[in-house]
Amino acid sequence: MWDRVKHWLADRGLAARGPGKGALRWYDPGPENPFGIRVLGCRPLTWNLVSTTGDPAIAASYVRLRKTDGRELIDQAIKDAVRLPVSLEFPHDGARLEGIVCKSDSMEVKWDIYIYDSVFLFARSWTGEPLHRAWATVGSTAIRVTQIECSQGNRDLAAEHVYFLIASHAMKRVLSHCVPCEPSADPTQIATLSFALFGRLGCYAAFEDITRLPIEFDGRRDRR
Repeated sequence: MWDRVKHWLADRGLAARGPGKGALRWYDPGPENPFGIRVLGCRPLTWNLVSTTGDPAIAASYVRLRKTDGRELIDQAIKDAVRLPVSLEFPHDGARLEGIVCKSDSMEVKWDIYIYDSVFLFARSWTGEPLHRAWATVGSTAIRVTQIECSQGNRDLAAEHVYFLIASHAMKRVLSHCVPCEPSADPTQIATLSFALFGRLGCYAAFEDITRLPIEFDGRRDRR
């Protein structure tokens, strides 16, 4: 499993340096854990790591990508792509969505998200590589995602990752995320993988289906 962690951390020249502060803890559902599932608190590591790269091309790529609107991703293929039917729902205020949904504002934020013609595009912020594409219906009270495209190797957690990315990056909600490793893995390895996947927004790692977790919106809880 650690080989997979190092593969994600590499991310075409990406490295991470910096000490974590505090202990990594597992939280059972309760007063300190509102998610209703067991989670690992990763913030002592993910909030204190600093992303670096020794490759000038990667650094230049990140800077260049801060100025793009993502249109170049509309027809860009995802390697070894498969399409999966899903049923994901998010509360919405009815606003029209087109163009940039969110852009990484530091190298510790690993994703850029766009939407064109009701299709969400999810790309790694350092490289611009598209990893997920999600077809949605944007209504007056809800956004419903019905289909996801991803690589064959990412299919097992594609729905969970898209759900987390929309909730955390686009809607700015605090939500747990899923990691592709065993629950018995060392907490430091889990938190390091969380950082490689989601940077400083990878705060709480989980091994249960997060797509059933409610999302706060306008003071109400959306309980699909």
